[in-house]
Amino acid sequence: MEEAHVDMIPDPSAFGACDGCHYREARATANSLHSNLWGEKSAIEIRARMAFDGSGIEEQFNGRCGGCHTTCGQCHISRPNSVGGGFPKIGSYYSHRFRKSPDMNEQCTACHGSRIGTDYKGEIEGNQPDVHRSRGYKCEFCHTKEEIHGDGLSDGDHYNHRYEVKTMPRCEDCHGTTGGNTYHQAHVTGSGPKLQCQVCHSQPYKNCTNCHGFDTPGFEIDPSVVQLKIGKNASPYRAEYDYSIVRHVPIDPDTYSGWGLSLPGYLDKPTWLYASPHNILRWTPQTTVGDGACYDSCHYTQSGPAGFFLRESDLYEEDGMTKLPDYDANLGVVIEEDFPAAR
Repeated sequence: MEEAHVDMIPDPSAFGACDGCHYREARATANSLHSNLWGEKSAIEIRARMAFDGSGIEEQFNGRCGGCHTTCGQCHISRPNSVGGGFPKIGSYYSHRFRKSPDMNEQCTACHGSRIGTDYKGEIEGNQPDVHRSRGYKCEFCHTKEEIHGDGLSDGDHYNHRYEVKTMPRCEDCHGTTGGNTYHQAHVTGSGPKLQCQVCHSQPYKNCTNCHGFDTPGFEIDPSVVQLKIGKNASPYRAEYDYSIVRHVPIDPDTYSGWGLSLPGYLDKPTWLYASPHNILRWTPQTTVGDGACYDSCHYTQSGPAGFFLRESDLYEEDGMTKLPDYDANLGVVIEEDFPAAR
């Protein structure tokens, strides 16, 4: 193989090989989240209170984070370089052919596996596969090419976050918002607080803790925790919901200390953020009601790590006395202990 490929370009799509025939897709992709990691750059800018371009950390970013971006060929022919490259194994053989849609296992979840893939396939102990997975739906059923390639924003303009993308999938696209279900009427179409669909239909998922010393040789990340937490929705991109599933991101005051960044803006943004786990079921502990209806299954579950609601007690160390470093940043996301009011 090495002899046959001497002097060949290993990834010609990175140098415009696809652009002649697929100009529209290539132009959109060049300015997309997949190609440029705008979301990660934006997160660093917010935490460090600085502009990414010209900051002097581009070299560290490209060496540590930049390898996650993709090219046309890494989605439609080979496995992405960030997960080892090589040809995907489709069925019982390795294929060199072009694929219109990337393979869910060898390409999509090869990169998006630690949270999305494990959720969707039901690989967390005690969970079931997502109901869409059980029905045979692959990634492209919800995630269209217009979303993945980029939806054609003008040069010099781009999205800063995946939830900002206008062509991203929404549950309402297939399921609407007018269910006759009593609970939907109370929490989606009624006059009360609006709930994100996943609040009732998600299973427990991974929550990260803290990532320390993100430097060139390596970094230390605390163990993740499998749980389900409901908090006040702080997302500016999905503001139609009052309450949402929240996931703790692994940012820490010294995450980028190896890059010379002290993150003075660390507490300016919550670390429990709006999330959309890919582990949907019709019936979950939140929707399986007993004699006390949802009061017992959700509204009145206990506080702290075992409860569904993100409470102030979740912002303390295990000793229950010491505040976590991001305590102040998350007070606007927690649900007060006296909510909802007693029956």
